[in-house]
Amino acid sequence: MSEFDVYWDDIEAGTVRQGGAFAFDTAAIKRFAAEFDPRPTHLDEAAAAATFFNGLSASGAHTFAAWARLIWELTPGWATQAGTNIREMRLIRPVRPGDVLSLTFTVLATRPNPMRPEFGFIDSRQEMFNQKGQPVFVMECTMMMERRPGTSSPSAA
Repeated sequence: MSEFDVYWDDIEAGTVRQGGAFAFDTAAIKRFAAEFDPRPTHLDEAAAAATFFNGLSASGAHTFAAWARLIWELTPGWATQAGTNIREMRLIRPVRPGDVLSLTFTVLATRPNPMRPEFGFIDSRQEMFNQKGQPVFVMECTMMMERRPGTSSPSAA
């Protein structure tokens, strides 16, 4: 018995999944920034107020990490093996203390892996929104997923 419930063979173009709730607070923003991105816009309210961001904001790396958590929670049991290509990634607006992000995951296309028939690719668009419904992050990427055992012949695609 496999640990997965959803394989590449089960995913169709047009599939949309929505959900999640990843909350940002001042302490978490500062803690992440202190370790990974120690810029004043992420560590010091007064210094951040004097910047383009006009206030404390989460690091883009922190926002991306929130995406990683949300995609994991939104696709439980999926046989996803790896991200293989990010074609576009945009940080649209700052993520602030008090923001709660949700994720919309849309499958744009699926295709078999020509080099490894036991895997297939999923092209997707993934967007995170804050609690006001404002987009904060968008990414188009390709993920590689395991195919359902016993269906990995080229003709099974």
